[in-house]
Amino acid sequence: MTTKAAWLLALAPVWVQAQVRDTAVTRMGEVEVRAEAPDAVVQARSTTLTTSIGRGELKKAACCNLSESFETNPSIDAAFTDAVTGTRQIQLLGLDGKYAQIQTEMTPLVRGVLANSGLQFIPGTWVEGIQLTKGIGAVTNGFESMTGQVNVELLKPDEGLSAEKPRRAHANAYLANSGRMELNGAYAQRLSDQWSVGTLLHANQTRWFRDMNMDGFADNPLGGQLNGMLRARYWGQNGWEGLFTLHALRDVREGGQLGSSAPALPWTSSVAQQRTAFTSKTGWVNPDDPDMSVGIIVHGYTQSIDARLGPVPLGSRQFLTGMQRGGLAQVLVREGGTGWFQTSGVSWSLDRYAMDWHHPGIAHDDAWVESVPGAFSEWTLEPSAQFTAVVGGRVDKHSVAGWQASPRVHLRYAPSPRLTFRGGLGRGYRMAMPAVESLGRFASARVINHSVNPWGSRGNVESGWTASASAVRTYVVNYYPGSVVVDLQASNLDRAMILDFYRSASEVYLYSSALRARSASLQWEHQFSKNWKARAAYRIQSVRASFFGQWDRVPYVAPQRIMLHAEYQFRQKWFANATWQHYAGMPLPAGPGGTLRETSRSFAVVHAHLRRQTGWGDAYLGVENLLNVRQLDPVTGVVDHANNHAFLGADDPSFAANFDATRVWGPIFGRMVYLGINLALTGSDD
Repeated sequence: MTTKAAWLLALAPVWVQAQVRDTAVTRMGEVEVRAEAPDAVVQARSTTLTTSIGRGELKKAACCNLSESFETNPSIDAAFTDAVTGTRQIQLLGLDGKYAQIQTEMTPLVRGVLANSGLQFIPGTWVEGIQLTKGIGAVTNGFESMTGQVNVELLKPDEGLSAEKPRRAHANAYLANSGRMELNGAYAQRLSDQWSVGTLLHANQTRWFRDMNMDGFADNPLGGQLNGMLRARYWGQNGWEGLFTLHALRDVREGGQLGSSAPALPWTSSVAQQRTAFTSKTGWVNPDDPDMSVGIIVHGYTQSIDARLGPVPLGSRQFLTGMQRGGLAQVLVREGGTGWFQTSGVSWSLDRYAMDWHHPGIAHDDAWVESVPGAFSEWTLEPSAQFTAVVGGRVDKHSVAGWQASPRVHLRYAPSPRLTFRGGLGRGYRMAMPAVESLGRFASARVINHSVNPWGSRGNVESGWTASASAVRTYVVNYYPGSVVVDLQASNLDRAMILDFYRSASEVYLYSSALRARSASLQWEHQFSKNWKARAAYRIQSVRASFFGQWDRVPYVAPQRIMLHAEYQFRQKWFANATWQHYAGMPLPAGPGGTLRETSRSFAVVHAHLRRQTGWGDAYLGVENLLNVRQLDPVTGVVDHANNHAFLGADDPSFAANFDATRVWGPIFGRMVYLGINLALTGSDD
């Protein structure tokens, strides 16, 4: 709210009363009241610890896709899984992102054959907002949530449109010194009072071969992506509305020894992925009873992966091909009254898989169907504004895993308007596909030793309990707000798919075992003035698994993380922010060629971002990894240091025995500088 508006609003009743006493008629002009929503804020009335992340927060970084959208968020870590495929995944509470349910507008995307890289298929310019939930999720969203939930809201076709502004068009261009180029476009038009349509387009390409550590392997994979979405929104009469989406993409990446000095028999990787999907979401609100509504979701998709890693003409080349055709149908009914409401419904998901995985010594070719009908009910009791209880459960009949029961409970207690306590407990399930989810983890000379099927068997069920507790304290100092958030999380997975790199330096064991994750964090945020605010966070986490009965730390998980973030708004619409993140040393397993088990060194990375807002949009300049921190040996066994540091080919015996591209713990490329521009071609920029 502006100062002038606040003054007018405060004096208006007194002023009008005085004029009435004088029997004079005076008309007030239009009073404009403005409110600025926080870029990232914990939802005050939610029973779960849910943070709403708006577009303002996403603009503080390059945010080219969803996997890069959490650089300023202290709850999520984003890292590369290997030094070849360029796959970027997230960790929540120390566990891989696969244990968090990641959805786009409550429909699945990052699962199945796209579980490894689906985060990279949601462009940042498409994102309207993100709801990040820590702890077990709601039963209405399925049984796959364990450590949390990430729900992404995309730009709606009717967002910001009106009779005066029936069209909206935005464009974005991005270029980085890593050789990455992007173009994005968004167009929306109101066709009538009932219908609006929109188009979202994305294209990216990386064409420059960069090898900063001089090991002959590309630091970033080359290739590109084409991604498009058509959307239509309907606002009908008698309470009906609908949102319909058609999505298609193709992504191709090539990595490995691609440079001009590559050996005669190079080791390369090629990963091609495609997806076509249609989603229909319709809803009805009872005109006579707004507390009663019905929602119907129908979602269908076809997605595929074709991955090939290794030397082309030799039998040691690994390849994975897969096709997934599936869908989801869900009906939800919500009704309520004074102090209570409930949401109940039924769902049915169906997936048909055809997979073929070949690795040295392993050949799996299989096709199967996963059919999961289920029913759920969730009841919310709110006897007062201070207390809320949500009790829910769902039962699903999985055609492979059998019956699955998912009880969940969430509690919220606010003894004062500025202090809120939350707690949650629940059970979740998921079907693991380690051949897909850990594709890059097999880029080494290790031989796979497995006791479970890489997909589709009853032994691949992962299940466990997650408990959470948190406290949020808000305050105001000198008219400016601040908050302190403390949260504790614990996940006990009685069945989890384990990649055991500890047992042998020449083999990786794949089997089902137990997993325990513990996390505690403290976050403080304060706005010091109208122009600047800061955020600080500290998190400790411990993730341990039972490796053949011996509990040990899971590799590639930093036990501590510290984050400092500051942002400042200059005059004339200049915005600047910087983020410093410190990662403690993480356990690394022994590797081929005599590499010993060790702990990586601690390191810190600094990101900075400068943006200038104008009437036609904005332009930005940024740098990631300002201090140029690099892991100098992400790929081992590929350079002959005794022979003038020559690059070894895949046919060399030393390469075949010592090659390992999986021991990645830090940045590979080093400092990256980028620039971009956002154009509001029609309508106003948001």
